[in-house]
Amino acid sequence: MIDISKRTRIAFSLASILSTPLVFAEGANFEGPDSVENTIAAQKEDQKDWREHLAQKGFTFGADYFALGLTSSDGANGDSASSASGVARIYGQWNLVGLESGNTGGLVWKIEHRHAYTDNAPKDYSGITFQAEDNIGYVGMIAPAFSDQGFRVTDLNWKQKINGGRGTIQFGWQDVTNYVDTYALASPWTGFTNLAFSTGSGAMGLPDDGILALSAGHMIGDNFYVVAGIADANGESDDIFDGFDTAFGSDASYFTTLELGWTASQEQIYTENFHVTLWHMDEGSRHSLSSSTLPDGTVIGGESGQGINFSYSTFITPQLMPFIRGGFSEGDVALYDTSISVGFGYFGLGAPKNNLGFAINWAETNSDTLQAFADDDQVTAELYYNMQFGNHFQLTPDVQFIHNPAMSNEDTALVFGVRGRVFL
Repeated sequence: MIDISKRTRIAFSLASILSTPLVFAEGANFEGPDSVENTIAAQKEDQKDWREHLAQKGFTFGADYFALGLTSSDGANGDSASSASGVARIYGQWNLVGLESGNTGGLVWKIEHRHAYTDNAPKDYSGITFQAEDNIGYVGMIAPAFSDQGFRVTDLNWKQKINGGRGTIQFGWQDVTNYVDTYALASPWTGFTNLAFSTGSGAMGLPDDGILALSAGHMIGDNFYVVAGIADANGESDDIFDGFDTAFGSDASYFTTLELGWTASQEQIYTENFHVTLWHMDEGSRHSLSSSTLPDGTVIGGESGQGINFSYSTFITPQLMPFIRGGFSEGDVALYDTSISVGFGYFGLGAPKNNLGFAINWAETNSDTLQAFADDDQVTAELYYNMQFGNHFQLTPDVQFIHNPAMSNEDTALVFGVRGRVFL
């Protein structure tokens, strides 16, 4: 067993290894590695003096640009399939109250532009959206953040810490993946590309990222915590002010979550961690696999969905963090009825800020909808290596192997990808 003091040193050493941190703000931080606060915290080592001066006054910000390319010779119809896109992001946090007390409160924002280089974006590459000709016939999501949506607002909310930083309340437009079922390698920007190894493991129905939501988290003693949230299941991040209609109208649908977890300490909440997440999405959501959305935004049909997810991760050496994650769902919202993933992250491989991830997933496709025209199970494996060069550039080669892609004529699919990031 690793003692508590050694575990604490490990957690803080990850600040120079991971491109997005785990927990480095004062007090309990219940957000995932891709939240605005954690993304900015990872870049503090590279900030200039004038940015450090602004940070002391409660104003922090950052910007980055991503490019991703995917290719496979095992397309759904036996031909090759390729896709590529880019994402530009600016983000920041301005703490306006509580700078001396630790109960800080302030505005959080993240604005993006997502654009495709090819006819179809990587979000449609798997084939589940039925929009792309170049796809691999896979029931899943590969790089769902890399779409052709254009301008969008992912975060615009007030974040308030309470009880000396042991709790957080956040309200406004949020990305629910910042507080639901997170762990150290959950970020699609710096960790695994496949949704099977990210939030929900594919066995959780997820709304858009950038919707009206209320979330809260608090430590219970030194080792246990609770996180809960309610979000607009029909909100759209490219027109956030429509959220007042979708969230509070007579046909509103909601995505609700409750998470209970254990951690060795607040500083290690996303490494030495076990949690269970309960979730529910109301009927009438445009994210139901059986619903359809009219041009005016009206949702036709769509059943509810609910499920339970779990995650366990721990360091067995100062650099090696194995994990097991998964979930079980009912209804026609999630892609999978059952999903189980096992894998590991190896931090500091080859250089202090480099990390490698490998995982395997077995999933049973949704029996209410997808099994009518797709096979009932799939096996997916992914290997990536995130390398940082200097203070402002990362490159991540990635390979994925899919056995029995459920909507393909091929028995297997091998997908090669590369992701680049320039950040300030």
